[in-house]
Amino acid sequence: MTKEGTVLDGKYEILAEVGRGGMSIVYLARDKRLNKQWAVKEIKNDGKKSAKTLLKGLEREANILKNVDHPVLPRIVDIINQDGTIYVVMDYIEGDTIQDRLKKEGAQPQELVVEWGLQLASALNYLHNMNPPVIYRDMKPSNVMIKPEGGVKLIDFGTAKEYEIENNADTTALGTRGYAAPEQFGDSKGRGIYNTDARTDIYNLGATLYHIVTGKNPCEPPYEIKPIREWNPMLSSGLEKIILKCTQADPNDRYQNCTELMYALEHYDELDDSYRKKNKKKLGIFAATVALAVVSGITAGIGYSGMQRIKLNNYNQYIENGMNYCREENYEAGTAEFKKAIELDGSEEKAYEQYIQAYIDATNKAEEAGTESTLNLDDALTLVSNRISSKHGGVEKNNAVLYKLALTYFEEERSYSQAAKYFGMIDEKDAEYGKLATFYKSISELRSDSTSDASELMQQVNDFATYNENNFTNQEATKFVNYRIIGEIYSTNVSKDADVSIAEQASAVMEQAVADLAEYSGSDMDKSAVMDMNYRYDDNLIVIYEQLAKENAENETAANEYYSMAISYCEDYIGILKMKVDEDPSISLGGSSVNAYNQSYYNKMITEARCYDAQGKTDEALAIYEAAEKVFGTKNEWSDNVYAEHLDYLYRLCEQKEQDPKLWMTKIPDMANALIKVFDDGGNVVGIDSNKTWYKRRDTMEMLKSENYDTGEDAQAADAQTEDAQSEEMGE
Repeated sequence: MTKEGTVLDGKYEILAEVGRGGMSIVYLARDKRLNKQWAVKEIKNDGKKSAKTLLKGLEREANILKNVDHPVLPRIVDIINQDGTIYVVMDYIEGDTIQDRLKKEGAQPQELVVEWGLQLASALNYLHNMNPPVIYRDMKPSNVMIKPEGGVKLIDFGTAKEYEIENNADTTALGTRGYAAPEQFGDSKGRGIYNTDARTDIYNLGATLYHIVTGKNPCEPPYEIKPIREWNPMLSSGLEKIILKCTQADPNDRYQNCTELMYALEHYDELDDSYRKKNKKKLGIFAATVALAVVSGITAGIGYSGMQRIKLNNYNQYIENGMNYCREENYEAGTAEFKKAIELDGSEEKAYEQYIQAYIDATNKAEEAGTESTLNLDDALTLVSNRISSKHGGVEKNNAVLYKLALTYFEEERSYSQAAKYFGMIDEKDAEYGKLATFYKSISELRSDSTSDASELMQQVNDFATYNENNFTNQEATKFVNYRIIGEIYSTNVSKDADVSIAEQASAVMEQAVADLAEYSGSDMDKSAVMDMNYRYDDNLIVIYEQLAKENAENETAANEYYSMAISYCEDYIGILKMKVDEDPSISLGGSSVNAYNQSYYNKMITEARCYDAQGKTDEALAIYEAAEKVFGTKNEWSDNVYAEHLDYLYRLCEQKEQDPKLWMTKIPDMANALIKVFDDGGNVVGIDSNKTWYKRRDTMEMLKSENYDTGEDAQAADAQTEDAQSEEMGE
């Protein structure tokens, strides 16, 4: 068992245990760098056969999930092998399992069951269409999480397998009895051949839906899946037919793929006996209805028009209510209003756009304040993507919704394969989104492919930058959103190996972005949004100019100019940061306050010191480190780092002792002693006591003290050397 407070791989801090099985433990962990929560699954390899089996399953799960990109499937972000223990870092999914819900509430409403069924079928369909296909094989209520928003997430891939068409015989019987298809424990004729495929998952899902809608566990008496209306006559006969077809003993009698199943679930009410009777009755009175319509057409038209006006007014009211809530930062209430609008009219884009944006704003606000958001952006994306996949209100043809969803996957989630999918659904001929979607789709595909050529990506981004500058005015917010994304791509890739340096092009584009933003006077962005754009551009330019300085290291004059530019943008960035904080009294800079602004503040101070150091401006660099200690030297997550950065800098200065003995003798000892005292008083500094590197630093500094500046003779020699040098300069 891993103790709370343990930091894995230098970045994942264990917060609490959230679950355990026979040989594995799941923890809630915090990413110290991203300030984001993850789930960490731990398994120790004790050498026993059971542990080896579980490790094999865990490895299988990790290998499958690291390649998936679907809103119902969790992501794996890291795998750590540490001292015989494997840790898998994945999405932390809040909420209960469906099994928990069933224990508390019993059978669930059929409309909800159908919605969950569609989401799960969509996830299975995604897995089945991977190359090679993946068969899940263990669908059951305990493996499905219900997220706070209401969507579901599939967990535990330990029994999944990659399906081999040439050899479809499994070697072991895996799955959970009651939910498992007959072939998982022998084929349909009772032979010991475990030939599972996509239809096995369809059986598992059918059994799961049966349990959820009836409350009857197929693992318990009567140990069979009966028609659901025998338990509840009020349930849909259409849904009953679907579940019975899913759970046929012979795979050939089931739905043959999840596409067929999803279509059936979407139209389950049309399979009802009552629905068919109504349709027959409608045919019988069709002629009379036509005659009546001729007489009453005008009245009906007026009635329809009136109803549409009422619907529109209600839709707009929901939107207005939601926006007012969001202005007050009550994002939960705001999203509830936007969802009402979506349910009322699923074809219009405004509710979808505002719904997604509210989740983004809630997440950003929480990150800025150093807290956890009550809204999970994945939930919003799941709802909208499910609406698109089910063609809710014809939204799958709404280019504005597709663009908002795709751009959110691209920028906020960095899920580039999903972004490419939805950018690709946008009509290329659309005047507003068509051309933009083409650029973004191409860039998304290149970023999602780890084998893609970096120079090809940069060429695409350069072309996009040219298009952005030439096709949007300085009064259009879209232009500056594009600049923001272009800058992020430049700064992320500027130091990567490529055939040609992109730093010069990148600096020209982002300098143009700063100039264009200075001319903005439109109404789509408020003052805060403009400042946000500005300091993001500054952030990009800092990275770009540092890279240009490194690329021009042999030209001291040019390198110094680039470092000066980086320093200038660091100062501008910090200035904007302080202005943003001044506008929000709830957020403070410095001290023990933990928030995104403080993290940015700290990073830019260290960057500025690093640039001064590269210029050989020792006094300026030391002044920045001292200032950083005053800001962040109290007990917080940066205090260990700021002292460590300062101490590392002293080390580098130690190497220059012969070039600057006066500095060594007059300034370094006092600083060294001060930092050693910090170590000795480490209880006030987060992380020092447990940081082995700090022990090495302390011992090294003590050694340097004894060897280099403990004697007065060295000090006198240094003074004499300095005086001789001054005399030579004066010509004496």
